[in-house]
Amino acid sequence: MPSLISRIQTGLRAAKRGTRSFRKKISGPTVKGTAWLLAWVFWAYLSLVWRTSRIESYGIGRAVQAMSRHRNILMTLWHENVVLTPWAIRDYKPTSLASRSDIGEVITAALERQGFHIFRGGSSKGKSRRTAVLKDLVQHVKDRQDVLLALAVDGSSGPVRVLKPGIIPLSNKTGAPIFAIHVISSRSVRARTWDRTRFPLPFGRIVVVMEGPLRCDDNKLGGKEFRRLRDQAQLLLEDAATRAEYFLKHGELPPPNPALDLDPSYGEEDKRTGRSLFLPHETLPNPRLIEET
Repeated sequence: MPSLISRIQTGLRAAKRGTRSFRKKISGPTVKGTAWLLAWVFWAYLSLVWRTSRIESYGIGRAVQAMSRHRNILMTLWHENVVLTPWAIRDYKPTSLASRSDIGEVITAALERQGFHIFRGGSSKGKSRRTAVLKDLVQHVKDRQDVLLALAVDGSSGPVRVLKPGIIPLSNKTGAPIFAIHVISSRSVRARTWDRTRFPLPFGRIVVVMEGPLRCDDNKLGGKEFRRLRDQAQLLLEDAATRAEYFLKHGELPPPNPALDLDPSYGEEDKRTGRSLFLPHETLPNPRLIEET
């Protein structure tokens, strides 16, 4: 005859199975509904921040040139800037990546509300899923024109500001050059998360620095060359952040780090002001992308 302890354990296991089954039944609609509501709240708040802030941007023209020359570009950023950066580049109807978790559902809804096309996957789901997502992203960029693929490249859990190297083979296989972007506001608060996510506040001054391009398509990715390109992509992001933060503090933009191996044919960085980073003729979205999404 089963002991009292074994009966309790059996009952607890049955309760756990029942709870799990109930959560599965309600989690889909509940999460999707919450994500939809939060996406609208987020959109309204970022619209307020952007409209009440003074916007200054640098290097946007170089990214536009790269889009014209190479059809597509890869835009890298640090995870701490995932709140304001998507809003800054939304005019280009970018593509990005979000996890399959519940928070990924919220992020997907928020980004799609801003005009993004989102792939679901991520670094926390294992090697096989990462490989599948990488293949999907490569094919997506190869099959289309005017794709701006924006990725937070220090992963879903850090370390902070340490580049995950997957962006290098992605650039190599697609032929799309790599840019770095850093968007910072003079008025913001930081979350108590691993990446210290920045949440901008209204009535501030926003600085956008876009730096690049870094070309990886003409190189065979042997060990030494791969490490060189990875170090260059890391330095590109670090330099964009350093220059944006320096400008916000001192009112002048220092030149790019001379250690960066950037294409000199793109000329000097341009300065732009105003709510849209892109000029009117630069903001036309890709009709094929809209039809298919």
